Amino acid sequence: MNSTPATPNKDRAHDRREQILEAAAECVRRSGFHGASMATIAKTAGMSPGHIYNLFENKDEIIAALVERDRDEIVRDIAESGRSEDLAIDVIGWLERRVEEITQIGDVALSIEVLAEACRNPKLAAVVQASERVIQEHAAVYVRKALSERSITLSDEEIMARATVIGAMFNGLMNQSISMPGLNKAAVTKVIRQVLRQLLTT
Repeated sequence: MNSTPATPNKDRAHDRREQILEAAAECVRRSGFHGASMATIAKTAGMSPGHIYNLFENKDEIIAALVERDRDEIVRDIAESGRSEDLAIDVIGWLERRVEEITQIGDVALSIEVLAEACRNPKLAAVVQASERVIQEHAAVYVRKALSERSITLSDEEIMARATVIGAMFNGLMNQSISMPGLNKAAVTKVIRQVLRQLLTT
């Protein structure tokens, strides 16, 4: 059965929602979480505060939506990589490409601001933690599948530990891109390739 086409009103609401999320991300990158007021987000989005409140109750809800959007993008990427004939080789290539993306200073600033606020804001912390669990669960499925292609069976605990280490590598790399702006990405990528091969093939 064919799915029902999206109505113009739904498309418009989706576009406005994305416009608000992009504006909020820009404001947080530029001014920090607390410097990004609803009025500033509205101005950056080119719409009235009333339009924003029609879609989001407050700024926390906007930031939570940003976290969930990023989560969904990562999960989609993992799912697409899971169609490869050789998962280990495919994920190594994908993660190498991600090195450049995750070390962009603007995205790093946004991530750090969100995590810092999550330390103070229990509601945002719950969203961040839930999103991370979803990512880790999908990553664990991927790790298990990559190992099973090589007839390797490990415990659930070991599989999740490996998925967690992969995530920690990239989260740490984001932080390093600030503390070490001259980071040799080519050399780091080479080491990442070696570590991932170890985690996904042995």
